[in-house]
Amino acid sequence: MSVKKFLFIFFSILASCALLTFLMYFEGSTKNITAWWMNFSSGSDSLPFSAYKMRRENASKLRVEDANHVEFFDAHLFWKGQGAIAVPKLDKEGNLNSLHITNKGVGYSNLVKAKVLGCNSSKFKLEPISTHKGKINSVLISETHKWSNNPLVFIEGESKPFTGTAETKFPSGQIIEEIPYLKGKLHGNITRFNEYGIPKYSKEYKHGRKDGTHIYWFPEPLDPDSYIPEISPEGDKFVTLWSKVRYLAKKKYGQNFGSHKSNKWMVEKYRLSGGDFRVKLLEHWKNNLKHGLFEGFDQFGNKTFKDEYFEGRRIKHKTFDKTKG
Repeated sequence: MSVKKFLFIFFSILASCALLTFLMYFEGSTKNITAWWMNFSSGSDSLPFSAYKMRRENASKLRVEDANHVEFFDAHLFWKGQGAIAVPKLDKEGNLNSLHITNKGVGYSNLVKAKVLGCNSSKFKLEPISTHKGKINSVLISETHKWSNNPLVFIEGESKPFTGTAETKFPSGQIIEEIPYLKGKLHGNITRFNEYGIPKYSKEYKHGRKDGTHIYWFPEPLDPDSYIPEISPEGDKFVTLWSKVRYLAKKKYGQNFGSHKSNKWMVEKYRLSGGDFRVKLLEHWKNNLKHGLFEGFDQFGNKTFKDEYFEGRRIKHKTFDKTKG
């Protein structure tokens, strides 16, 4: 058998197996494949067509659940204990492995229950509590789940932390804010717009913490000096370059005007046409601490102050008074 014939047979068998798998596992439905991929990729911010990149939800669907913690409830009618503290010990996957009693408390009856509260609290089951001389002896776990030390964001009706972008909108449909999440935590650029689609700020987060550049812009974009007001085909005057760009975006995107793609296109089109957005405040963060330059500017582009931070501590400071000299 020739090599070409062998390869043809091999790839034919491979394609047949792939087709059979598609028909059996996904029931021949591309929607089932999409749902499977969205679920599979929900923990990644880099995979193509992942939930992080593709999923968009109305922010009104979000719910925030607190970080996990253990609370003790004494059901005795006339006296109740207090002060017991249980600290979680986690396994390599982040699941609750055991609870260590760091403070046994005082005054507890024999009618004490312990509950895990916070994210996916219903997934945790704890054994009945034993007490001795009013103190908590131990807390045993009968059913465990992944433990969260931070509040997480979920979509209503879902038990898995949200991955994707949440949007808030004006009644017109224009996006107010885009808020990206990865596994229930802020991750990526939070961007806010005004009612005309002009960006107001962009703030970088990594896994729930401020990390990266935060930029705040003045509300009026800066047209290029060369811009000459034009008349639209309908007879309206484009007083500013931004008004012209908005008009073009409405024609291009129709009912989707004001959407994520529309906003992105307008900003890129405006800058490519020579326009710019004047920075009001520039910040740099690292792991939730101020780290790097913090600079302020007035509406004419003049610097008003310049600070430098290192891991949360300001190490340099300078102000600029344009009323002098």
